[in-house]
Amino acid sequence: MQEKRIEKDLLGEIEVPPSVLYGAQTRRAILNFPLAGEQTIGDYHEMIDALMIIKKAAANANLRSGHLDRQRVTAIIGAADAVLAGAHRDQFPIHYLHGGGGTSANMNANEVLANLADESLGGWRGVYSKVHPNNHVNLHQSTNDVYPTACHIAVIRRWPLLETALRDLAQALRGKAEQWANVTKLGRTCLQDAVEMTFGDMFGAYAAFVERSRERIAEAVDHLHEVNLGGTVVGRTDSLPASYLELIPEELGKAAGDPKYRMAKDLFLATQSPDDMVAVASAIDLFARGLLKIASDFRLLGSGPEAGLGEIRLPAVQPGSSIMPGKINPVVPEFVIQLCIQASGKCSACAMALDHGELELNVWESLIVFNLLDSMRLMANAARTFQERCIEALEVDVERNKRNAETIIPLVTRLMAKHGYSTISDVCKEASGDPSRIRILLAKRGLT
Repeated sequence: MQEKRIEKDLLGEIEVPPSVLYGAQTRRAILNFPLAGEQTIGDYHEMIDALMIIKKAAANANLRSGHLDRQRVTAIIGAADAVLAGAHRDQFPIHYLHGGGGTSANMNANEVLANLADESLGGWRGVYSKVHPNNHVNLHQSTNDVYPTACHIAVIRRWPLLETALRDLAQALRGKAEQWANVTKLGRTCLQDAVEMTFGDMFGAYAAFVERSRERIAEAVDHLHEVNLGGTVVGRTDSLPASYLELIPEELGKAAGDPKYRMAKDLFLATQSPDDMVAVASAIDLFARGLLKIASDFRLLGSGPEAGLGEIRLPAVQPGSSIMPGKINPVVPEFVIQLCIQASGKCSACAMALDHGELELNVWESLIVFNLLDSMRLMANAARTFQERCIEALEVDVERNKRNAETIIPLVTRLMAKHGYSTISDVCKEASGDPSRIRILLAKRGLT
């Protein structure tokens, strides 16, 4: 093992730890963007997988088009496969919000693969005598097309985590809708009594919202299969061999195990605007806000035990007070609400990053993709926890709901359909809105 390792780049010499697989540009990124306890790109395994998939695709496209020899390509692909299998994840230590529009992340991947490939061919780390980060691993690529494509792949690969959680949540809500399909409850508008409905109606609507959210997010995620790989700098393809350009979409699909990947219709637009990723964030934001509403409903409907609504009974999962014996708080809905607010904030950051994509390249894609990946994880956790720790064990107070549904507003609304709005409204006016007097007057006038 070398005692000291010096590498060179555009800015000159820099010392790199002898044992690491990355090189000069990664080392500069480590120094330029201090972690301060924050996450690295290596902490997001989908992003590292995405970069490896792209490098495999490019290597094979370059082999088939005659621009790289089989020995180098085999070495590069072998290195990428090792990383995809979970090895060397600690060799991606760059701050996840590094500057430079993803250059550091792309070069981190190039350097790690070059060193692994070079060593497999008998070379030494940091020498790049047989496989070079730029000349071979990054051949016919630019950060401008590699990084946006990697962002798309990372989001697509994380989507199943959220999608499964949404399917399970919707199924749990549908189950409750069927279980209590005929249990009547009081509907409310403006936090005031309205008309009777059923718990089947309520839980059915919640389930429909989750299903609609899943469809909306799925559609936005699916659009991310359109990528700008091959657009190199700002969307230009004229510097690439036609043979490579023709092969790269096919090779990307093979490397990803997903044939849906395709080249963007307008590579300049795809480089300028990550609005397609922000569309995913917007769909997730809508789901977060809607799930927050449902969790808030549960808090209200479960309030009590005596002075609240008390129409549903949330599972008691922990004591609710250090001083009040017997108090149980709706901690799971409160946990879900906080996750929703956090996810919504991250989605708002994605939208803000779209505002600042000056001229030909939006350099804020790190902020977008990692906030998006975080929001997907947060909402998967929210959906899963809500389902498993709250909804599945939730119960309905049938008797209390029956009493609430027999209150005055549902009654006068039913009578209005029979006797007309004006007739019933006059009774309510004469009684000054007092429910007891309304009932007496209705009986006296034979309107009941």
